[in-house]
Amino acid sequence: MKILIADKVHQSAITGLESLGHEVTSNPACTEVDLHEHLEDIEVLVVRSTRVIAESIEAANALELIIRAGAGTDTIDVEAASSQGIYVCNIPGRNAVAVAELTFGLLLAIDRRIADGVIDLRDGVWNKKLYSKAEGLQGKTMGVIGLGDIGLCVAERAKAFGIKVIGQRKPGRTPQIEQKIRQIGVKLVDTKEELVSQSNIVSVHVPYNHETNALINRDLLQHFMDDAILINTSRGEIVDEEALLEAINQRGLKAGLDVFRDEPSKGEGSFRSQIASNPSVVGSHHIGASTTQASKAIAQGIVDAITSFEQGSPLNCVNQSPAGDGTSQVRVRHLDRVGVLASVLSALRAAELNVQYMDNKVFAGKNAAVSTIEVVGDMPSDLYENLLRLDNVLGVSLLDQRNAKSV
Repeated sequence: MKILIADKVHQSAITGLESLGHEVTSNPACTEVDLHEHLEDIEVLVVRSTRVIAESIEAANALELIIRAGAGTDTIDVEAASSQGIYVCNIPGRNAVAVAELTFGLLLAIDRRIADGVIDLRDGVWNKKLYSKAEGLQGKTMGVIGLGDIGLCVAERAKAFGIKVIGQRKPGRTPQIEQKIRQIGVKLVDTKEELVSQSNIVSVHVPYNHETNALINRDLLQHFMDDAILINTSRGEIVDEEALLEAINQRGLKAGLDVFRDEPSKGEGSFRSQIASNPSVVGSHHIGASTTQASKAIAQGIVDAITSFEQGSPLNCVNQSPAGDGTSQVRVRHLDRVGVLASVLSALRAAELNVQYMDNKVFAGKNAAVSTIEVVGDMPSDLYENLLRLDNVLGVSLLDQRNAKSV
């Protein structure tokens, strides 16, 4: 396959893909503006920070898969990709430890005023009296907004520091996540307002989307404890920076921020920010996932994602509609012979049934198989008999909203 890696990734991703026979082009200089110029005949696009807009997707003539080398996909126009039948996959969890480690780096830097102390030492100033004043973390309460892979890694490390952890109840969590929440000992509350009002430290680990834009806003900040610490290592857009500045200046809040609303899109450049320059803020340069360990893990995730796509089961696909959306199901037991499925699909087409999902399982011995097909449309009354009359069909089951009939 022809693969374009349009961001800087660990070399092991490139060598790993090339060892599998893929043709890999690495061009980390690509930008949102010129990406479309590099997509001719490209089948797989890998990005990290580079934005993939609709114009780039529409310009691609062979693109089948877009991989975000990280957890979020907010830099990709997923709707445009879906309209073109292009898979969008991400690589969640591989950088969770790195982000959790930086979270505690920022937290410790705030509590012990490490950044200010380093600046003074480099300027030849010794001030043990000033820098001996620190609150300490043991016995504090941390509210974690977003109990995904990263949030749970943060919760685990908080427990090791003797910090109590609060999270928010959320419907739809997997049993595995619920079990881990219990194992770590995270106390759950019903609302974000409850969470922040009980927390000395609030750490944010949610993806950026229209629901999380300005999630930490003026209304929610009113529920924060005075002198609380806010840590944000997710996306800059999640925090209303103007409202946070007010809370810092009026109520003594402190913040550790790895991300900012108007941060440069390039790796280097000038950056002027009121929030970043505030003395109550310890900032870093959007480096949460930037460790060698995380880079290698993400690189392996890229290889795994492309391999799974080749095998027909894309990992962590974010834009594939879930199975079960079809209004009806056709199950056909058949001999494993040439042309059987083609004849079944022809019969469904004649019945004006649109096939949405299809799964064919072959039994041991490779003599017989079962094909399960989800379709949309009203099943005609003669479909059952028409399918059963096909050569090499052993049995048929039809399940729809009106009836169920099988043999």
